[in-house]
Amino acid sequence: MTTLKIGARGHDLIDQTPEGIIAYARQAGIDGLQLAVHRSWVDAWQARDIDTMVANIQQLQQAGISIFLLASYFNPAHSDTDFLKSEMERVRFNIELARRCNVGVVGSETGSLNDNDWTWHPDNHSAASFKKVERTFEQLKPELEQAGCDFLVEAVKDHIIYDANCLASLNTRLGDNFKVTLDLANLLDADNAGNWREILVDFLSQHGERIRLFHFKNFILQGRDKIPTSLEHGLIDYVEVLAVLEQSQLAHIPIIVEELTGDPLLESVAYLRRLSQ
Repeated sequence: MTTLKIGARGHDLIDQTPEGIIAYARQAGIDGLQLAVHRSWVDAWQARDIDTMVANIQQLQQAGISIFLLASYFNPAHSDTDFLKSEMERVRFNIELARRCNVGVVGSETGSLNDNDWTWHPDNHSAASFKKVERTFEQLKPELEQAGCDFLVEAVKDHIIYDANCLASLNTRLGDNFKVTLDLANLLDADNAGNWREILVDFLSQHGERIRLFHFKNFILQGRDKIPTSLEHGLIDYVEVLAVLEQSQLAHIPIIVEELTGDPLLESVAYLRRLSQ
């Protein structure tokens, strides 16, 4: 088994100072972060203090902690044009931060027509919604090309870009600076969760060469609701997932453990380490 590159979300850690992150990484045995600077370093973000953020990231990098993704978390289909414009400026800020720190990748999910509630809307999967997301992302192409940076798009079942086929259509239209984050759990709901193996294999067959990041999380079903669990105990069998990634020569791609904090996060990281031995 390939030695896994395992990370966590910066805003899931109790102490998000560079010193706190470094200490946690050494305790937990994580290799890197998915970092949303506007969530982890709120004061610096509000001041648009890019020099402090660059210094923080470089401190992490010098300690051997990689930044696997600068997460933008914005809704490209938001109906408030002024709000969307401000969100796009935040993405552009992340692209510039990525350029200065040689990170290379920023990214986001694709949101919902419900604006600030990223939940199911009956028109999310329409052609018009797809086009709105495409038009928004197209506006980022000059900055991405200038920075030599890729934008990772993540499909989510209830969002506008919702499965492997839809994501393939989007990224083909947008071009080479648009790559992929795969979060298998986010492609599943009560109707298709039992088919997770087939969904994984199909996604990898369509996007393997474009995938730059994996999100690992797990869940059980209570009725139609997805209830988060540790990686070891949910519906998705990560022993099988890692075997498929190894067979597909994708086990070197970084993994972010999501939706867990504290001891459950530590336990899930340790679980993945045991599987990779």
